[in-house]
Amino acid sequence: MDSDAAAADAATDTAAALDRLQISDDANTDDAAESPAASSTLVCKPDASTPIILCDAFYGFPTQKRPRNERVRAVSRQLTNFLQWRSEASEKNCNNIHSHVHVLGKGKDIESVKTRVDELGTQTKASTEQIIFDADIEIRQFLDKQKGTSSTQESQEEVVYLSPDASYTLPTTCRPPRIVIVGMLIDRRITEDRSRRRAEESLNIRAAKLPLDELRVKELSSCEPLNVDTVMELMQRWWWNCDRVEERYQQINGSGNAKGDNTEKYGLLYKKCFIEAAAYAMKSQRDRHPNRTVHKTE
Repeated sequence: MDSDAAAADAATDTAAALDRLQISDDANTDDAAESPAASSTLVCKPDASTPIILCDAFYGFPTQKRPRNERVRAVSRQLTNFLQWRSEASEKNCNNIHSHVHVLGKGKDIESVKTRVDELGTQTKASTEQIIFDADIEIRQFLDKQKGTSSTQESQEEVVYLSPDASYTLPTTCRPPRIVIVGMLIDRRITEDRSRRRAEESLNIRAAKLPLDELRVKELSSCEPLNVDTVMELMQRWWWNCDRVEERYQQINGSGNAKGDNTEKYGLLYKKCFIEAAAYAMKSQRDRHPNRTVHKTE
């Protein structure tokens, strides 16, 4: 297999998905920083290929004052959790390429969330400059603009709306889509099928669920509705891990196309990129919410 035995089997499938998510691994808590294929310095990508997390805040905000304020605080806290984690991770590896994060929604909602995120940012390590608040810009309008500014034509496969209720599951044997949309649904009670309907019926965008079954954890399936901050962290880690695999490949093979002759090996490495990303993102979720790591049980 090589590539340093696929980086020691990506730390043995990330310590067997952190021992099937009873977790621990305190000695190497954040970032297994150099894993799936032992990174060196990453070369910065052109802007057109930088991943994007689109936060869809166009639905889910109540109109009554008190419930609306609760929703604003909850959304802001989830965004801040992600920014704080990413700031801390970047202190350990300043060469990580950050995804662009855009929050789209109605003007009043976006302004309230931005104000609260700025307030929380002064209390944490969260860098609020790393998030863009786009008031009254529709999801489709944003995606059309991306097509116009990108040097590479955005294919339909490069955009997905993440939903635990989707029929389609993202594959693990290749790099994930460049643009992922995350619904800002933060509810005490789970309303099934909301994000899928929003994606496929309202926006005509493919819905996809995360391949969490790959972790082989008994109570965690691909239908699990993860917290917003956990989803964002998982996607950022997944892209980072794929960057390292691809950079390692370029170092070994130069600009040649030897990858085509090693499809199985690189498919396995990409799979390990996801497993590590998901395991450590679930560890973060456990740290933040020790009594409720999993929301949905059979």
